[in-house]
Amino acid sequence: MPPKLPKLVPWHSPAEFIQVYEWFYPSPLEDGITDIRAQECALRRIRAWEARGKLPHAIDSTAAFVQAVVRDWTQNLTDQELRLMYSMVFIRFVNGYVDAFQSAKTAKSIAYLAVEKVGMPVWFVELRHTATHDYLPSLAILRSATHQALAWINENYWMPQLVSVRLDEKPSEEMKSAMSDDVRQIMEAHRTIKEKQIEENSLPQPKQEHIVISRLVRELVKRCGSGDELLDTLVPILLEPGMLVPKSKKMRASARDLNLDSLGRMVDYCWMPLMARLHLDLSAMSSTKDGEVLSFWVSLVNGMLDKLIEANAPSGTTAKAGSYLITILAWIKHLLKLHYDSLHTPTKHPRGFLTSPSPLSSIPNSPSLSNLSVNSPTATPRLSVAAMAAQLVAEQAAQQPPAMFDNDDIINIVEDCLENSLTNVSPLLRSVLNTVIESDAEIKERIGPILKQIDQRLVSGASTSAPVATAPTPVSHDPAPGWEVAEQSVATSSEGLDVEMTDTTETMTQATNHNSVEATGSWTMFDAETWRPCPIGCLPGGILPDLSLPWELDSPPIARVDLTGY
Repeated sequence: MPPKLPKLVPWHSPAEFIQVYEWFYPSPLEDGITDIRAQECALRRIRAWEARGKLPHAIDSTAAFVQAVVRDWTQNLTDQELRLMYSMVFIRFVNGYVDAFQSAKTAKSIAYLAVEKVGMPVWFVELRHTATHDYLPSLAILRSATHQALAWINENYWMPQLVSVRLDEKPSEEMKSAMSDDVRQIMEAHRTIKEKQIEENSLPQPKQEHIVISRLVRELVKRCGSGDELLDTLVPILLEPGMLVPKSKKMRASARDLNLDSLGRMVDYCWMPLMARLHLDLSAMSSTKDGEVLSFWVSLVNGMLDKLIEANAPSGTTAKAGSYLITILAWIKHLLKLHYDSLHTPTKHPRGFLTSPSPLSSIPNSPSLSNLSVNSPTATPRLSVAAMAAQLVAEQAAQQPPAMFDNDDIINIVEDCLENSLTNVSPLLRSVLNTVIESDAEIKERIGPILKQIDQRLVSGASTSAPVATAPTPVSHDPAPGWEVAEQSVATSSEGLDVEMTDTTETMTQATNHNSVEATGSWTMFDAETWRPCPIGCLPGGILPDLSLPWELDSPPIARVDLTGY
């Protein structure tokens, strides 16, 4: 997205803009009456702004409505005069918004433009039509319509503008709530449209879809004002039930497959194109936070990992469980696999996600063979095969979209999973690590000893802490910064997995917790005084061991997770 050009505005500073808004929409007085004096101050300031330049239509309409209300309160006007004044303001209000979209040769319906393009209630247009071509509406209707029009302008113009104003002080809770509500409405509308298009099999062409997605991303950035505010607002909304995770449990991912097939075409046709465009635009904006360049994919995966870590915490009573967490895990695995696949063989997604330019489209247009002559001195010389291949490689490298994650991002993801798995063992985080090591041999070699410790604790169902052995450093690789966690002795105190097991797993865990033998991985001498004869193959005390393959080491992982939780 290209950088925004500076725009000339009539107000002196953002503080003045906010002050005028507070005058237009003042807090009610003690007796509940509107502060007319504050609104008169706003009208005087608007007259000064008009002398400096052209005002946005929303500000002009706000001033006109407020002036009508002030005159209604302070001057003795007849009902007919008030009806004429309110009607004129309302007509100019609707016409000013609609005329901006009358760009075709033939005029379009005002009702269509007001509802579909502007998002205005249809009865605003009907009231404007009545006041223009029919009798004047009653004074009670006009007063009520004026208050509702002011509320509509406040919601659709003033609040988004206030959010985008970059002041040193943090935005108020009201601004944050309004911004979050706007973003949620935009995302719900996008999801509803895609569900309808998929159901009716009326998906638009890729070129038209690209235009719609780009417009949607620009609207999101406009509502939030900056890249960091967009990520802070959008990522939690995407992780709400009903967005990336469907509300219906039947449409969520299953623990047996751990993929997004149950979500159907919503993944490829609704979410991935939008999120890919968000990543590209944020990368083009070069937005930073705390000195680090913002990345949509990194923020999204970190938000998903936070959900898994929250559910894994011993005191995480408020964390979601069951099918919600399984679907979050399936999304993480899906995004990581897409990242590694794009590094090796970039493929063309059905809706243009992670696309590479076609080799044929990169070849410059050559003259037709029928137009070339052997003796023609103006014939374009043909490139050699090697030169053409080099040209194609250079153009594809220049047009290749940015990678989803860089090496540091993957290392941070692995470190977060390791740190929390060593503190409170989690099969969900272990599955994330499994996805990484399947595609990255270097990381697999480095964290192999730590994974063995995690797998031993998963098998034993460790409810008591056990010291973690020091992991040897591979000879062929120097330890990267941040991997010191593998060389520390970590004492854990877990209250059990947050994911519920099946009856078979519960039986194995109870049998393991019943005996007092520590899983140290070595032979120990039993006390001769307390030893009693028992059948061969039994544990001390005559307990029959469960020799079935532990579910953590089965394929696929977490194949027996109880989905009745959430």
